[in-house]
Amino acid sequence: MQTIKVVLFDLGHVLVDLGPKERFTRIFPLQGVSEAELWEHWLASPSVKAFDAGQISLDSFIDRLLAELSLEADREALKQAFIAWPQGLYDGAIELVQRIPAHYHRAVLSNTNDAHWARILDDMGLAGLFHQYFASHQVGLVKPELSLFEHVIAKLGVAPNEILFIDDNQINVEAARQAGMQAEWGKGIQCAQEILLTYGVIR
Repeated sequence: MQTIKVVLFDLGHVLVDLGPKERFTRIFPLQGVSEAELWEHWLASPSVKAFDAGQISLDSFIDRLLAELSLEADREALKQAFIAWPQGLYDGAIELVQRIPAHYHRAVLSNTNDAHWARILDDMGLAGLFHQYFASHQVGLVKPELSLFEHVIAKLGVAPNEILFIDDNQINVEAARQAGMQAEWGKGIQCAQEILLTYGVIR
């Protein structure tokens, strides 16, 4: 394995608890699909892409999502369910990041939005924990677009294969690998810890 200089974390389902599939289907109610397939549909949704790229407001996103899915759900209830979707950090999330030795550059790459970002940074305590934050709605690009990974690599200023990326969606892992990163699928703190141990980042 190439020497790692940067540890790059996705947030949802890696450090941030989004709850079980049932919580997700309250917001994105596709039936008869696995959780992995549900996420693939979510990442491909035009409404989601536009919101996570910072192109539309929360209210516009809710309206577009209702139209896209032909839903007759209570608009305000859907909006509040979406705002409350990130439940908090997994137990041990901050401690795991703090275990990464100081000579590694710690960064975040997350598809996120204005409705969640302040809560994640401030209420959940991730502000100041990383050296760099790449939030999709601020960058204007979303995973798994290759251009986003290329943007992140350029900003980090290291060789792509010196970056270790952890994400809970295989489609994003594959895109990161296509961009030249070392990337692994991981969901939750235990899984992320095992990846960091395998790559020799922590001991």
